[in-house]
Amino acid sequence: MVDYEVSDHALEALVAYALEGLEGLRPFAPPQVLKRQRPVRLERTGEGLVVEVWVAVDYGQVIPELAEKAQRAVAEALYLATGERVKAVNLTVAQVQDPRGGHAQAG
Repeated sequence: MVDYEVSDHALEALVAYALEGLEGLRPFAPPQVLKRQRPVRLERTGEGLVVEVWVAVDYGQVIPELAEKAQRAVAEALYLATGERVKAVNLTVAQVQDPRGGHAQAG
């Protein structure tokens, strides 16, 4: 048997890749001032991986439905790639964007 560990950086890349397949949602790219905050964070617990993901969604998307799809896609991608149980995928919608470019504006 071969022991191995997948780095957090590689797991974060898997999360971003899983989200690429979803229309209307992407990892949140923070402004330069906030670059220390990465859009994906992982914690390994005895019960499985806990994933925190900050995302941007397109204006007009049904956020609860899109979030559920994103949670499923991330959990499945991580499990299939690593065999590790995923305890939780927590999404934070950090930004709503106008799909034609820019941020959604009120009123």
